[in-house]
Amino acid sequence: MRFIALLSLMLMSLPALGMPGQYAMVFFYLSSCPDCHRFAPKLQRLTQAYALPTYAFSLDGRPLPDYPVPIPVTPDISQQFFPNPRNIVVPATFLINVNTRKYVRVSVGNVEYDALAHSIQNILSDPSVLRAME
Repeated sequence: MRFIALLSLMLMSLPALGMPGQYAMVFFYLSSCPDCHRFAPKLQRLTQAYALPTYAFSLDGRPLPDYPVPIPVTPDISQQFFPNPRNIVVPATFLINVNTRKYVRVSVGNVEYDALAHSIQNILSDPSVLRAME
């Protein structure tokens, strides 16, 4: 009985994970970027752990080994995510609410897996950030 109560408390402490399909990762990269190649497996591991779909946007229209089907970046997309689309730094990730299309930046550059996971956990456990994405 005590185990069931503990399990229930643990499940209640996962706010965003209780809403499957509401959030996704957006990943911007360049196929010629060495940091993007090093970062992609970490992102893939994280999105699998959190069951987050990933929209992989390629600035040059080419794939990465971990993301073989790139989404080409249009001017509208780059302007939506980057204040100055002429100075885009990659790799860059964002968590997006797929229903409202509101998003928050997660990382820029080849961050370590633990830092990436920490950023996602902070976002998903912050009610004010989640409300802002509604």
